[in-house]
Amino acid sequence: MDNPIVSQQEAPSSAMSFARLDVVILALTAPLLLVPTRFHPALSGIALSILLLPYIARLVFGKPLSLPTAANLPVALLALVFLPLAFLMSPAPWTITWARLTTLAWSIALFFAIVNWPVMERRNNLRTRLGGPTTLFLALGLFVSLAGLLGMRSVEKLFSVPAVGFLADYLGWGSGLPTNEIAGVLTLFVPFVAALTWGCLITGRRRNFFLLLPLTALLTVTLVLTQSRTGLTATALGAALAIVLTGSINRKWLAVALVAIGMGLIVIRLSPIMDWFVFAGANSWNSVIGPRWGIWEQAVDAIGDHPLWGMGLGLFGSLVRFVYPLVDPAAGPVLEDAHNLYLQTALDFGLAGTLVFLVAAAIVIVSAVRLARVRPPQSLSRLWAVGLLGGLLAHALYSLTDAVALGTLAGVPLWYAFGLVMGASRGRLVISWTDRTRLLFGGAVALVALGSALMLPVNRAGQLAAIVLVEPTTDAGAVAAEIDGLAAKNCRARWFEGLVYHAAGDAAGRSRAWDGLLDCSDRYTAYMASLAPGDVDLARRAIAAQPQSAAGYFWLAPAVAAGDPEAAIGYYRRGLEIAPHDGRHWLALADLLAQRDEAAALDAYLQACLNGDPGANGCLRAGAAARHRPALGRSARRAHSPTTPIGVIIRPYGDINGIRRRAIVRRLRRVRRRERQHPARRQDRSCRSQRGRQDDVAAHSGGEDRAVERSGSRRPRHAHRLPLAGIIRRLHRPGDRADRL
Repeated sequence: MDNPIVSQQEAPSSAMSFARLDVVILALTAPLLLVPTRFHPALSGIALSILLLPYIARLVFGKPLSLPTAANLPVALLALVFLPLAFLMSPAPWTITWARLTTLAWSIALFFAIVNWPVMERRNNLRTRLGGPTTLFLALGLFVSLAGLLGMRSVEKLFSVPAVGFLADYLGWGSGLPTNEIAGVLTLFVPFVAALTWGCLITGRRRNFFLLLPLTALLTVTLVLTQSRTGLTATALGAALAIVLTGSINRKWLAVALVAIGMGLIVIRLSPIMDWFVFAGANSWNSVIGPRWGIWEQAVDAIGDHPLWGMGLGLFGSLVRFVYPLVDPAAGPVLEDAHNLYLQTALDFGLAGTLVFLVAAAIVIVSAVRLARVRPPQSLSRLWAVGLLGGLLAHALYSLTDAVALGTLAGVPLWYAFGLVMGASRGRLVISWTDRTRLLFGGAVALVALGSALMLPVNRAGQLAAIVLVEPTTDAGAVAAEIDGLAAKNCRARWFEGLVYHAAGDAAGRSRAWDGLLDCSDRYTAYMASLAPGDVDLARRAIAAQPQSAAGYFWLAPAVAAGDPEAAIGYYRRGLEIAPHDGRHWLALADLLAQRDEAAALDAYLQACLNGDPGANGCLRAGAAARHRPALGRSARRAHSPTTPIGVIIRPYGDINGIRRRAIVRRLRRVRRRERQHPARRQDRSCRSQRGRQDDVAAHSGGEDRAVERSGSRRPRHAHRLPLAGIIRRLHRPGDRADRL
């Protein structure tokens, strides 16, 4: 009972023959399908058809296509229905989608090969005691770790290690392998290998322990060097879960561990470690989470326009800056994915395809849970199961803020892990499909597909526009005419009609198409401003059609700023009345006010600093202005809330204007005591306030080598009063850094 499930005799020798055929076919087709860009598409197509040979052989000899598992149905549906559909409906089937299709097809074939792998008899060496597929999975983890260690991009988020990734330059890999993807893959391996290492230790397998311990250390070091905060956090949670579920820790020690973890979190929260790990050198909270929020908003808009078959397998990263631009496409970054696996899957396969994938993933995780529960506590079998469960959960958590997209080389280990779980679960913990569950599953997929079909005109228009963007030689006039017909069924298709005209350089046609869209929807107005920033007439039309949307005012303000700055200031102010938490436009308003109204500019800089200041430029400029305005300190003091703890307001490191922070703490405490004793003073001070502030902040400046506070936190409790959650959260060295989206 203390041996992994995968080491028990279960299958006849004929099963081993078919398993070997699976392995041979996978090995022969791997180069052609995993790196198809190196070969002619015809060769990859032949290799893709060869993947079917083992299943044809099973049919010929009267064997089932696969051993039954609950995951077979959704995985087969994804492979046989949604994968071909994604290729057929892709705007760039051969240039981009084909490589993703072949890699994903090979990965799914690998899943079925592991599911059908016969269980080996017991032996005394590591290779068979842990099973052939398990050993190969460990070898794959070793390869990923070495490739990441030698070829990853050099990053400086948490610390600087310039020697990492030297192999990337030698092999001509440009900037190297993406660190976040390496971290995402390692989330599958680190909890699993750590659990196996612990299992070998507690069960007395010293030889296996000393073989696995260096692998655990290597995987962990590589993960740390990626400096992926999400990957590190998710892996830690997955590994902790694996250890807890082993059954080797009694309740007393578990309670002690929970208390220690809680105290550790409190210390981290109240110390500079929080700023070091979360902000990782960034200037503001907006610099940390702002880029991802922007990408997720783009992805959600893209899914809303392409719910039926998606935007095209693998196309979101290359097309999003042209179709849903946050800035000028020429200046926008080239994305690799949607930074969220679930959003990325919807963009690749549509909503119905995403549902199918999520069902398959849920079945695998439930099977891993059941597999772990029935194994004896403190046994290697249980450690094997909880290690896989911890890895899958860590990867699921990581996928909330980043993505290892399906169809990429980095996505292969996920399907391997799926196969390990389902292969070990077969015959013991079968989660079978009943007629009712099949009906519910099919009905849910059909319902999602029918609901998505309501957006068919927009989905088709997006596909046509993407074809023009991918293939500039396409007849833009004919495509625009076809989209015009689709717009009669759904006016949102006019966004893509305007994109086609824009790609063709027809500004009049673009304005005509988008003019009709403004009466229909306001979700594209900000994107219009990025593509047509100088179109004053269309911007005025946007304000007239959408007076309650801030996007039109933010579009028109910079368009007229050069010729009529006073009007631009008015437009910014109107827009900020509608969207008061837009730090980027507070900053733009402050720059316009700087030469006209110093006090108003200072207030706008503070508002930018409060509301997700991009690059902390508002905080920096507010501090610079405060050097010449001593009244800023009094203004900041008037803004504080008596309920905010002093320890939150000021943290004991650094000088501000030559005054120690402790002196500022004492001063604020005196002010609070006076206000508690004389409430009328606070009421009188509030009445004297000339402007209502939206959030809490105060910025302070130091000498030439000091900087200012760069973030605030809470929302207003009253329109006339600014609750101060932190006058100063952290200091950064001055330097007018570029705005970050």
